[in-house]
Amino acid sequence: MNIKHTTISCPHCGHSMHVELDFSGGDQDYYDECANCCESIHLNTHINDLEKKLELSVSADDEQLY
Repeated sequence: MNIKHTTISCPHCGHSMHVELDFSGGDQDYYDECANCCESIHLNTHINDLEKKLELSVSADDEQLY
């Protein structure tokens, strides 16, 4: 299993939190909850094979559609 530990900042309150990323299953799109403000955080991982990197996108994902 390919696990990477990293620290991110909550896009809502700025609180630092540790996350564990498992990139053995390819690209992933999931949600986590901030331990400080309890808001939902959208995490998107992408494996960039060309550059041999794991790319992580963190967003509030709180845009409302009408």
